[in-house]
Amino acid sequence: MSIRKSAADLTDDEIAKFLEAVLILKTIEVAPGFSAYDRFVALHGAVMGVLTPDSGGETVNFGHGNIGFLPWHRQYLRSFEKALSDALGEQVAIPYWDWADDIGAANRLFTPDFLGSLRWGSARDLSDGVLRATVPTAERPAWWPDGVSGFRVDDLLEEGRGEALERGSMEADWPPQLPWLNALVSVNQRIDGRHPLWVFWAIIEQGIAQLSQTHNAGHRFVGGHMGGMFSPNDPVFWMHHANVDRLWAQWQQLRLDNGLSANLRETYPDPAEASPFDGRVAPEGHKIGDAMWPWIGSTPGYSSASVSSAVRERLPAFAERVRVEDVLDTDAIGVSYQAP
Repeated sequence: MSIRKSAADLTDDEIAKFLEAVLILKTIEVAPGFSAYDRFVALHGAVMGVLTPDSGGETVNFGHGNIGFLPWHRQYLRSFEKALSDALGEQVAIPYWDWADDIGAANRLFTPDFLGSLRWGSARDLSDGVLRATVPTAERPAWWPDGVSGFRVDDLLEEGRGEALERGSMEADWPPQLPWLNALVSVNQRIDGRHPLWVFWAIIEQGIAQLSQTHNAGHRFVGGHMGGMFSPNDPVFWMHHANVDRLWAQWQQLRLDNGLSANLRETYPDPAEASPFDGRVAPEGHKIGDAMWPWIGSTPGYSSASVSSAVRERLPAFAERVRVEDVLDTDAIGVSYQAP
């Protein structure tokens, strides 16, 4: 069982273990100059435009822009967490960035001892902590892996931002407050009688009206590399999305506890139900029985059109076939969240 804790509550040893696993992944070369960590970054860009056997030449975004945003990223976190654990040789859990804990973020998470500082205004290279492009030998902690001088963004994935991790806030209205987030996980609004997950998804991914400071705003708040399609270049991505997943898990559990859904399957819309926002059924990969690319086993006919051929050649391959319904139960996939 992976027990995910608030990043602000981690011990020094837990912080060190997470950072060490991340840097080890950066040392594992899967193609010339391209690391196991980079492969996960590449996948996030590649998922945004996938050609499928039934798409008729149109691309499908398997991970964004519809309700599959939630299960796709849950599986993505799960796969990355396994890679971290394999790299370190012991269980590594992804901590979550509790958005409502502004003090914890300032005093623990975004510090030189953990993820490095944030930057207000125009983007600049990270200038402190172990995620700098080059960390002087005298400043490297005892756990520092051999064969790495710092944390560098691969040139295929830097999107014009350079090989040094870059940050620069593009979002002033942050953080969201706890009462607001409590209201979010209690959302039960049905538009035109449709399943309330449509509304919960729209708020948590994109933000709507007065409920705007969620996932997209968090990317803008960090800025720099977190603002692009290859946003996992910045390790804060994993903690940001762990919190998205935690809030979805809370929303699911509240529905069960309040008798609004009889089981976890009922917390997800029927595959034939049309979206109240565009009147269409969810695209491939977003419906409850759909497999989520790239976890499609040996099924042929899928390729990404949103990345270069060089990036496409370096994408990870997964033998497992994972459907949306397979990740609805966090207990079943071995994940739990510890309250802050």
